[in-house]
Amino acid sequence: MVEKNYHVPAILTEDGRFELVDQPGGTEVMDDAVDEIIEVVLAKGGKIAIVDDEALFIHQRIALVLRY
Repeated sequence: MVEKNYHVPAILTEDGRFELVDQPGGTEVMDDAVDEIIEVVLAKGGKIAIVDDEALFIHQRIALVLRY
């Protein structure tokens, strides 16, 4: 689940983590890490739910539901 207007620039570290940055731009910075996460979830057969802004405030605007 992700809030509909949540976008954040980030870089991917060598150990595979996202590190948030203040400004988009540059060759190493993803303009929108949220879009990258959405693409990975969809590619792996997951589903995306876009929710209203502030609906996931306590989860830092993005959440993952795991199902086994």
